[in-house]
Order: sequence, then C-alpha cells, then structure tokens
Amino acid sequence: MQKIKRFIKKLFYAHRCDQETYIEYLRRGGAEIGERVRIFDPQSTVIDATRPFMLKIGNDVQITSGVTILTHGYDWSVIKGAYGEVLGSAGEVVIGNNCFIGMHTTILKGVHIGDNCIIGANSLVNKDIPNGYVAAGNPAKPIMTVEEYRKKRIDAQLKEAEELYRCYVKRMGKEPPIEAFDEFFWLFQKRDETSLTEGEKTKMRLVGTYERSMELYSQTKPMFDGYDEFLKHLRSSQV
Repeated sequence: MQKIKRFIKKLFYAHRCDQETYIEYLRRGGAEIGERVRIFDPQSTVIDATRPFMLKIGNDVQITSGVTILTHGYDWSVIKGAYGEVLGSAGEVVIGNNCFIGMHTTILKGVHIGDNCIIGANSLVNKDIPNGYVAAGNPAKPIMTVEEYRKKRIDAQLKEAEELYRCYVKRMGKEPPIEAFDEFFWLFQKRDETSLTEGEKTKMRLVGTYERSMELYSQTKPMFDGYDEFLKHLRSSQV
C-alpha cells in the first residue's frame, strides 16, 4: 500500500513527491545541501529550479510549509519591455547550519542567513541575517539573539504546558497521557535515559545532538518529581 501511495505521489508531484526525492533532485542540479535537512512539505515549497547550483544549505536546517527560495529574479522583464535590454539576474543564497525557516517565508536572491538562526513565519528575507539571531517581518529584521530567545522559551515552558493541559481536557474530556508532553518532559522526567519514552528519546535525537542533550539533561534537575506530581500541579493551575 505504501509503495502504491508513493507511486501515485511521484506521478502527480514528480521530484517534489517527498523530501528525500526533492533534496536529491536539488543536489543533482548542483545545490549544496547538508545532513539532516528537513523539507516538511515539498509540494508547497518552491526552491528556484533555474539555478540550484547557487543554493547552499547547511546541516540541520528545518524548512517548513510554503517556503520560497529564489536565486534569480525576472523583474528585468519590465525593463526589457520598456527599453529592449536583456539584463541577467542571479544571486547565491546561503543558509547556515542549524536554522529554522518559518512557514510561508520568502528568501530572495543574494541573501546569506548565518548559523543558528530562526526566521519567523511570513517573513520576507531580502538582506543578510547574522549568526545567532531571530529575525521576522516584511522585510525581515533581527529582533533578538537566539540566546535571548532561549531564555524566553525556558521561562514560557510551564505556562505553555498548563495551556496544553487545559486545551486537552476541554477538547478531549480527559487528562492527557504522558505522550502529549513529549516536548515538555524536561519539566518532570527523572534524569536518566531509561525513564524516557520513545517520543522523548526521538526529541533528544533531533538535529544530531543526542549526546550533548543527554549530558545537559543529566546535569539539570526537573521542576517536578515525576509525571504524577506534574499532573497535580496542572490540575491545580486550572482552578
């Protein structure tokens, strides 16, 4: 059944049928693409096919739905219509290591995005973004460092877990299982590998940093002593 589904997708979407096929297609065209790059929705992603050899993407880059990456422009057609000249357009796009490109972002030709960058959804990136910054907007501008954003996310963990609990109980009519919190387990899980669920282990393996994540994990203490205590807090937070 899976083979049939893949055949049908390939029939309709060709090289954009899945992320592996799409990445290999771009590499054959000369694009330099690193390891563990994810293109979550190839069918809605537009990466300039006219000059893929002008695209360089580092390791551990997450490209979400509706992203457009351009290595040329055709705006010169207006000049040709008005004056008759053919004026070429080309610019290398570089995306560094460990970057996240938010949904429906457009990256224009000639843009270089540094390592460890987060680009917010619906951004228009028409200028370089330095290493280690969160950028967003139209046009996109750096708004904070990744270190500042990390602190913001750490501070928001418990509040967002409480909101997840509230929404789950309200919509599902029961308390969430531990699997629903597989992104929040640092709040309550014991600091040993054997206590982790498969979903939690998967999160620890993301972007190739399992050993470093486990080392940091073992050096920290959870806010709550196990999932039961965590649930007690979540119940009390809804009052």
